[in-house]
Amino acid sequence: MIASGGGTLAAPKNSTQDKYRYVPRKPRFPPRSSPLVPCQWCKGKGCLPCKKHRKRHVQDFVDGVLWYCSEAAACKTCGGALLVDCKHCTNEEAEADLAKYKKNLQDWLKRRRARVDDLIQHSVLHAAGPHFDFVCDLKPMKVGKVRFKTHDLLHLYLRRMEEFRERYIKVLQLGLGDMGIRTEVFFWRDGRDHSLASRKFCGISTKGSGVKLMGIYSIYSFLYQKRFTPKDADVHRTLVHNLAHIFLSNIKPELWIGHLKGGWVDAGIGHYFEFLLDGKCSTYCYEEVASNKSFKSGKWLVPVRKMVAMKKTPSFSEVSQKNTDTIGVKEHAVCFSWIHYLFEGDLGGKDPGKKFVRMVRILKQKKPTRDALRAVYGVSPLGFERKWKEWVLKTYPSR
Repeated sequence: MIASGGGTLAAPKNSTQDKYRYVPRKPRFPPRSSPLVPCQWCKGKGCLPCKKHRKRHVQDFVDGVLWYCSEAAACKTCGGALLVDCKHCTNEEAEADLAKYKKNLQDWLKRRRARVDDLIQHSVLHAAGPHFDFVCDLKPMKVGKVRFKTHDLLHLYLRRMEEFRERYIKVLQLGLGDMGIRTEVFFWRDGRDHSLASRKFCGISTKGSGVKLMGIYSIYSFLYQKRFTPKDADVHRTLVHNLAHIFLSNIKPELWIGHLKGGWVDAGIGHYFEFLLDGKCSTYCYEEVASNKSFKSGKWLVPVRKMVAMKKTPSFSEVSQKNTDTIGVKEHAVCFSWIHYLFEGDLGGKDPGKKFVRMVRILKQKKPTRDALRAVYGVSPLGFERKWKEWVLKTYPSR
């Protein structure tokens, strides 16, 4: 099943996904400086920085957060290498590295243009990092008090998502081989482009703001709509929430549990990483839920505690048997709190992330939540709910 904000277990019919298994080569940046060639101008490196690029953009390359950038590739001075040959010395190895980097960059860009630009019939900005392929066609937007151009936003969001992926792996205590697939992200300003990309790459055309392809593949197409995500912080939170879903489905074995009665975990993990970002949970993946006003403005700790104290919380036994698309607004809040408890409560012990992933893998075997809880945490659904309520009353603020 694929829906607006939903996922799938495999690529849609006539998909180009299997054909597009290209992984860009990891560039060596900056090029090696050996053998050392004495030169007072380049200090023996054989190359000098291209002065056509902003320092903060260059830093993304130096840090390894960004491998390739279509905007940089258009530079007539350096061809995207961000370095130019030193004219004061001859360093054959540095020159060869520069030439190789430029060729790899152009090969990558040619593939991206053929995949995306030819489909939507106009050029957009592309970037590749260690784990992401990004397309950004957003209008300029304020980030804090500074107005970022589209190219600046491309760099900003790619860096943020590479950092978020590292955080995700750390929180879930994942190994190197647990989540290896690259993620493709599209940021659109135009509904037509979003619809074309959603249909081509995710197998569905939608009027919604976000579409995900989950399971074996890892793709997210996002349409910017100011009424839903008016500020940069809202866009950032939305991206974190949706990629948290995608990453969960990509943990081996690659499978989306959101339609296998694991909706409480699927919904909860998205909200939990929103909460870690800025303490607010306001993103909903399904239109029938998102059309409602955000529950308590996304500040959920106090209202969840009140529900527990007044004994008005949704039943864990009932909600834990639902799919993601049938979970209501208030149920989203308690789903977040259940995941919050598994990671930060006493039930997770010293390795809460590892225990959580073990539970997820049991759910991916299409086993019920009660079996997963008993196998990993040694509690029944009723026992889990009782322990969770005790923890909420002890730790959540009352006002």
